[in-house]
Amino acid sequence: MSDTISCPDPILNPLPGAGLVPEDFEVIAVLECANGVTRKDADGVIAGNEVRRYEGDLTEFLDAMAAPSDPGPAAVCPAVGYGFRAIWATDAAGRFVPMSFPLTACGGPKEDEPLAALARLEVVDRTFSGAGRVELHEATAAGCATRAGVAPLNVLRWTPTETQPPVDVAGALVCVYQVEAPASTPTVVGDGGLFAATFSLDADEAAAVLEAAAARATGAHCSETASRFVVVHPDVTAAAGGAPLTVTVELDGCQRIVGSDFQTRPAPPSLIPLLSP
Repeated sequence: MSDTISCPDPILNPLPGAGLVPEDFEVIAVLECANGVTRKDADGVIAGNEVRRYEGDLTEFLDAMAAPSDPGPAAVCPAVGYGFRAIWATDAAGRFVPMSFPLTACGGPKEDEPLAALARLEVVDRTFSGAGRVELHEATAAGCATRAGVAPLNVLRWTPTETQPPVDVAGALVCVYQVEAPASTPTVVGDGGLFAATFSLDADEAAAVLEAAAARATGAHCSETASRFVVVHPDVTAAAGGAPLTVTVELDGCQRIVGSDFQTRPAPPSLIPLLSP
């Protein structure tokens, strides 16, 4: 029992202390935490959690939650993980008790009957808590993704793809990203980047970026975390015969380039000011 609730995401196990509602706890409402809810605002779309408060005749729902679990463990269970909804009962004093669903023989939640009963109750309040930006109108209009991230293959120890040689380009669109994670948080190139700005390169500038991205990958170790990076989208000429993959460049930190082979190599010193807005 507590005076507050939280919306953990994801929920791979029942909430700590979850179980049946104590007999001396008079439930007046049920609260559910819904993850992955989106809301539009003037700038685009944000995602987060929504706490929904249900009221009405709670008998059917409480009875369904109090149903016995299936005997177990089962002899054979699927090799899958289960997700658990965060649900609390609350009383007139504003105290909260975490609730748990009855379980299957394999340890998963038996949700069908409780959720059907919950759906028949009235939602009297919705409280949204934004967690992150998923769409920016400004980025979409510019032709950039709202968020970007690249995991270099030599960091993940995967087999590299073939390096794509430089091709003729008419220019390039450059999308600038700011990393939201704190500097102390270990990240790979561009992990958690949110769109910040955009600009264009001319043909010579775009060619210089592609040439640097086609250099031999070094895979040299570097533990510095970049706070800003760019994703370069080349505009290839008709004679090139196909569009190359994008190129990602860290503007600070290790100042690496991730080429079309998803391998890293150091960025030439002249490239950083060229790609810094």
